[in-house]
Amino acid sequence: MFNRLPGIGLDIGCKKTRLVWVDRKKDGLQILKFGSVKTPTGAVDAGIIIDPKRLGYEIGGLVKELKLSGKRVVSAVGGQQIYIRKLVMPKLDLSEMKTAAYYQATNFLPIPIEEAAIDVFPIRDFEDEEGKKTEVFFLAVRKKQVLNLELTCRLAGLKLSAVEIEPLALFRVLGGASPSAVALLVIDPSRSYFTVFHRGTPVFYRSIATGIDSDPVINFWGGLDTSNEQVELEAIHEGDYGYAIKDLVSEIIMAVEYYQHQTKREGELIDRILLCAGGDLKDLEVQLEGRLGIKVEVANIISQLILTSRTSVAEINELRYDFPLALGLAARKVI
Repeated sequence: MFNRLPGIGLDIGCKKTRLVWVDRKKDGLQILKFGSVKTPTGAVDAGIIIDPKRLGYEIGGLVKELKLSGKRVVSAVGGQQIYIRKLVMPKLDLSEMKTAAYYQATNFLPIPIEEAAIDVFPIRDFEDEEGKKTEVFFLAVRKKQVLNLELTCRLAGLKLSAVEIEPLALFRVLGGASPSAVALLVIDPSRSYFTVFHRGTPVFYRSIATGIDSDPVINFWGGLDTSNEQVELEAIHEGDYGYAIKDLVSEIIMAVEYYQHQTKREGELIDRILLCAGGDLKDLEVQLEGRLGIKVEVANIISQLILTSRTSVAEINELRYDFPLALGLAARKVI
């Protein structure tokens, strides 16, 4: 199904909503169309759609402007109400596996099972003294989140073809190929999180309560305020993040130590952390490397894009800071 999708990604943020249409070329992603619109105040809270009608009508204006009415899109659910877990169960076919995971989830999901949309993906088969087993990636979100997203797209004149979780879409365009485990660390005032990927599959997820907020500041989801064309990035990057970075470092260290302690197989220990944040968080990068002894890299979406000489500095900055998630969603078809 996915090879017929048009390569259009819709990223609905608390402050801004982005829409991008891409095509895959030999050297990277070619952007066919992209644009953004301010998210209505109160329509989205911490990644969760609260008012799909008002949001849908607002996005509809952008859809018409980009001439994408009736197109199919890939979008994402976000926020703290994403539940990811690795399960081990007897080797079963996929339908039986989903049924077994559904009943097993009643023991650990913090929301009623009937309110959850659940999916599973087999990671690996193995055999121990108890017989043949399968390690399974388990994902659940509230059904209401998916239904609100579907309604929003319909009112905007779009057709929702697939729903992903944000870390998976981001890792698609930022993570690259790695035989070992790579952690994706996204820092934002409203929805920061830490996700570990092994061979492209998310195997650990931790929502982080501590974020970084400053006024003004470029942030990974809120975008760059370009109302003043004289604004320089260096000026925006300024700010005292010391207190926040201290708390962030503590939370991330706990998450890394928990994951490393739970990991038993060789090759699954984290050897690289990919940092996604809009501001200049050099202090965070340095402290994490020093405390954990793990290489920290700042993500750069621009290296994945095919840009022309007509692309302005403002457009490059917008793509760099505003569009990584939308690009990851759109790339589901083309990568």
